[in-house]
Amino acid sequence: MIECSSIEAVFSGVHNGAFDEGVVPVENSTEGAVGVVLDLMASRFDLAVRGEVILPVHQCLMARPGVKLEKVERVISHPQALAQCREFLSRHLPGVAQEESPSTAAAASRVAASSRPWAALGCARSAGEYGLDILVPVANDCPGNVTRFWIIGKEQLACRVGSSCKTSIIFGVHDRPGALYAILREFARRRINLTRIESRPAKKRLGDYLFFVDFTASQDDPEVRKALERVAAKTVNLKVLGSYPVIDHTANGPVNCLEV
Repeated sequence: MIECSSIEAVFSGVHNGAFDEGVVPVENSTEGAVGVVLDLMASRFDLAVRGEVILPVHQCLMARPGVKLEKVERVISHPQALAQCREFLSRHLPGVAQEESPSTAAAASRVAASSRPWAALGCARSAGEYGLDILVPVANDCPGNVTRFWIIGKEQLACRVGSSCKTSIIFGVHDRPGALYAILREFARRRINLTRIESRPAKKRLGDYLFFVDFTASQDDPEVRKALERVAAKTVNLKVLGSYPVIDHTANGPVNCLEV
């Protein structure tokens, strides 16, 4: 496994052929969608979703040996990790500066390299790798904190019709009344279950959005093919990211976290 300093570096590595696959966080049960992942998937990189991983996440607060919690002057981490620990930071480190980092691993590295009494939020594994002490083993506000990760690659994988599959798509809509309803109706009338819908700015003009939709079926299912044909006629630039096995996250045992 190769760690990257940022989410964009994962995308670049897969796109350039340096990695066969990459793992990137797409949504968190506490803080919702990871916008940068959706934006990169929609625009700069023509990559596919080949699978998903759903894991409980524990954010640890770590600092250089000898630094006490009450002496911490700055907390550094990825924006998602900082948001997942918002209440903890407000209660235990009020007034302490917060700084965003491209990843939790990069935050741990920066804290280790500094002589200042700074702390990082991230995996316990990072503490061992960068010689940091864990001040608080679990700093996230919600004990059931779970993150869903996408496995991305250059080519889509087949997901057999009849098996437990999920499909992810992206599309834009025309600016007219009922445009989104007309699209969602194509799935509803075929009893295709939508599990997630997110909107992101299309980055063209104010009011233009892209929609990210997940549903539980394979794109090769005949009813799904019919739905996608109808949806393609009603949307702007429909893109099927891929079909992949559905993961039951309740079957996963406790872990610490993956770097983001």
